[in-house]
Amino acid sequence: MKVSKYEYTMQLLAAMASINIARQQKISRTKAFFKFMKSKTGEMLFDESTDMWMNGPDYIADEYRREMQAKRKQKK
Repeated sequence: MKVSKYEYTMQLLAAMASINIARQQKISRTKAFFKFMKSKTGEMLFDESTDMWMNGPDYIADEYRREMQAKRKQKK
């Protein structure tokens, strides 16, 4: 199965952002990856129309953190 350069970039960015999230939250990389992939931010990363894949992993991880903060505030 051939992966496009965009899909490869998206997958690589998801992995790199997950490493950033894992360090910050002190959780395993695997757990961080699955949490990220279930998020709206993860969904947006794999949607070519959002162009999120054009940003770096730190920006993407920060977007994920903002999303999670907003979710916590909504629950209050």
